[in-house]
Amino acid sequence: MVIGQQTAGERRALRAALAGLTLLALLGAVGRFSRRPGGLLVLRDWLDRPLLLFTAALPLLLVVLYCVTWRAWIRVVLGIGVLLTAAGTVPLWVFLDAPQVTGTEGAPERPDRRIVRQEEPGMLSAAQRIYVDQGTGLTTRRWQIAYADFAYGDLVDAAWDGPDRVRLTSGGRTTVIGLAADGRPSGSLTLG
Repeated sequence: MVIGQQTAGERRALRAALAGLTLLALLGAVGRFSRRPGGLLVLRDWLDRPLLLFTAALPLLLVVLYCVTWRAWIRVVLGIGVLLTAAGTVPLWVFLDAPQVTGTEGAPERPDRRIVRQEEPGMLSAAQRIYVDQGTGLTTRRWQIAYADFAYGDLVDAAWDGPDRVRLTSGGRTTVIGLAADGRPSGSLTLG
């Protein structure tokens, strides 16, 4: 079927589905961009969800494929394929769930600054990340200061060593990381 041979309803559905796919792609790009060090936390938490955006795009993709395909058997095969793909994402939702915050600690004399500890589940190995959040509300920015793969064996303990310094301890080693006025760390610790 040529696109010009569609009914008016199919053309409207095709345009709406393509607009929805474009919007999901833009939202994913904004979320991924916000994942950079110092990115806005609210955009990172809400939009950096590739699995969620992919799952939301599947029905829109089915509409697009349905509108550009004219044979009934092709539509049925495509519909079954999209449904199986959507069902296949369910185990990924279970194993690749969002990171769990395991603790937060406010900075002394700085109510706008806190240490955030997260554990990320994984199918093969889990990881621990430690961040410094700077700001309040919608303007909160996040910087990673430590990463530890659980396969490495050591966990990282983080504590404030003053309002502008974080002390990281792992396996008997201690590292002190200074923070700039905007919360940007002077370095980071990576294990594993």
